[in-house]
Amino acid sequence: MKEGDEDKLLKNTIREERLQVFNIARRLGSKLSGLMIACGVLIFIFGVYLLFVPIDPSLSVRLSTIFTGALGFIGGLNILCGFLLLIGEE
Repeated sequence: MKEGDEDKLLKNTIREERLQVFNIARRLGSKLSGLMIACGVLIFIFGVYLLFVPIDPSLSVRLSTIFTGALGFIGGLNILCGFLLLIGEE
């Protein structure tokens, strides 16, 4: 193989890999966005419910743990979506 052919092959391979990563990021991004919206709506509804219903003191510790875990899950999804946005940039 000539040196020029190797450079061409390398550039073509890099371009193909970039397109594959971009397509994967686009596909995952739409699914993760839907998941983020669904989780956000559920946590919002749950928070509004807790504002209007008196809280049982024995449940407050468990509710706090669940609420904190849900917020941590959304934070992790947010970071993952940010990474997908960075990958998808050209």
